[in-house]
Amino acid sequence: MYERNFPRIALLAKKYLAIPATSAPSERVFSTAGNIVTPKRSRLNPEKVNMLVFLAHNKF
Repeated sequence: MYERNFPRIALLAKKYLAIPATSAPSERVFSTAGNIVTPKRSRLNPEKVNMLVFLAHNKF
């Protein structure tokens, strides 16, 4: 509707406001977190785990 008037905002909305069609991305994050939080690393601070998961999913 307003895509013609605001093409950049429409592009950003499509990129950042889209809902995934499957649960695969969230399952991938849980799998990565499970690989990071091993029995020897079970006392990691949740904030640190979030940072490590973020880094694991955003590396080049």
